Amino acid sequence: MLKLTFKNGETKMVKKGSTLLELVPDFAADYEAPVVVGVFNGEACDLQYPLKTDGMVGFIDANQSEGMRVYVRTLLFLFLVAVRRLYPDVKIEVRNTLGSALYCIDNSEKKLTEEDIHKIEAEMRRLIAAKEKISLTRRRKDDVMREYGCMCSEDRHALLCQVNDNIDISIYYLCGEPGYFFGPMCPDVSYVANFALIKYDKGVVINYPDTGNWQVVPPFKDQPRLNEAFHEAEEWSEMIHCNTVGKLNKIIDLGYAEQIVQVAEALHEKKIAGIADEIALRKDRLKLILIAGPSSSGKTSFAQRLSIQLVVNGIRPMPISMDDYYLNRVDTPRKADGSYDFETIDAIDLELFNDHLTRLLQGESVKLPKYNFRSGMREYRGREMQMHEGSVLLVEGIHGLNDKLTAAIPAENKMKIYVSALTPMSMDEYNRINTTDMRLLRRIVRDSQFRSHDAAATLNLWDSVRYGEEQYIFPYQCSADVIFNTTLIYEFAILKKYAQPRLEAVKPQAGQAYYSARRLLGLLAHVKEMDDEAIPKNSILREFIGGSAFASVL
Repeated sequence: MLKLTFKNGETKMVKKGSTLLELVPDFAADYEAPVVVGVFNGEACDLQYPLKTDGMVGFIDANQSEGMRVYVRTLLFLFLVAVRRLYPDVKIEVRNTLGSALYCIDNSEKKLTEEDIHKIEAEMRRLIAAKEKISLTRRRKDDVMREYGCMCSEDRHALLCQVNDNIDISIYYLCGEPGYFFGPMCPDVSYVANFALIKYDKGVVINYPDTGNWQVVPPFKDQPRLNEAFHEAEEWSEMIHCNTVGKLNKIIDLGYAEQIVQVAEALHEKKIAGIADEIALRKDRLKLILIAGPSSSGKTSFAQRLSIQLVVNGIRPMPISMDDYYLNRVDTPRKADGSYDFETIDAIDLELFNDHLTRLLQGESVKLPKYNFRSGMREYRGREMQMHEGSVLLVEGIHGLNDKLTAAIPAENKMKIYVSALTPMSMDEYNRINTTDMRLLRRIVRDSQFRSHDAAATLNLWDSVRYGEEQYIFPYQCSADVIFNTTLIYEFAILKKYAQPRLEAVKPQAGQAYYSARRLLGLLAHVKEMDDEAIPKNSILREFIGGSAFASVL
């Protein structure tokens, strides 16, 4: 018999080999949504996994962010199986997310039609109505590579070669079809009844619920500019044969790591120079450059590199910090719980900010404030600014894309740049690396290197950071005039070197942070570590790992 201890302190004795799925009914009333995954001794545990030792047990439902990952993973498996059953010659590749939707392209000659997609959705709903089971089997890595040839594409084979030989691999089955995915699945497909398929561009969009409300599928919002940026990155990485972790591993194995660094960095320099050239072409009218993006997107290094390219074009960039225009602490808006809300745009003194911008653009001299974060007051320390011929204002901050920030400035006088890490890298054709996870790895490394925060602290804050992004950045991203992708195709292998030991240091007592750390370690296990000596000092990645030429301003 095994002794299981639950979060509420309750204990149960169960037979060895029992599953958490058998225990879910006893706790289902404690959750607002269906329980989709267990947590056993701090790690994700498929509800069907047979327990072999005593342990601490928890559950995660579909309304939680980690639960929605399980929901989407299961929904994708269902979609792929339905496609295989109806159109076995169709080759699906998972590309990127668009809001709460997953974009998949059709790489076959057939090309799915609108009618085909309706048939696929009907087949998915038939399997859902039948509550088709998803079964789990655990096999040794060499057995998987030998016996599951139908699943082992070249990229997946390269992935599995990197995995430790002593671990078991989870293989899932739905309607007799095997699948290899990076994380647990729902026990059957009836859990994922809320979705919609939409014909889109070169394939199909799988629209699914937002985190927090598993029953409601929001209307799909087309984001053509963002999808175009993803598409450009994916096409370029595919062109140089480095669009999957398996291919990156091979490049490192063959000794070409330094070359891939040089190519990736050259692309960044070319793109940044192109933006500076565009600004130069409009320098008679363009006087305000606004740079915004989510956490750990590399905004600071991008702004510094853009400034250098502007100088090359004979333009003098003049930086203004949005943070210096915070309202005095006593006037700062508060959240429902009474705490200060520093993320909202209303925490900025918009009247003063617009007044200073307007006066600067008119050629006046302006005394700039400096916000004292310790006292919570704006101070004036004698810094003055005045624009001259050939100068441009450079403003970096979370609200740069929101027109409310610069309402007094005509659109023709400003350029809005959205900076984000839109990773084109996938594990294989079905398992993509989430852009959010790449930014989280960057932040874990940076917080440890420069802010004395351990990985557990960063992980515990991440949901709050993400909430601010969803509220104040993502709704405006498609209003940007320019989208700059800061992802470097080699960075996953570099981040492993720095992030892995920090994630391994997260203890089970950290709760949710430990769960997230183990999930990220599972992803990192598939990539080869890469040395960072070849990374140039002005690389955006240096903002996170250290050694940046811009260290004095980071």
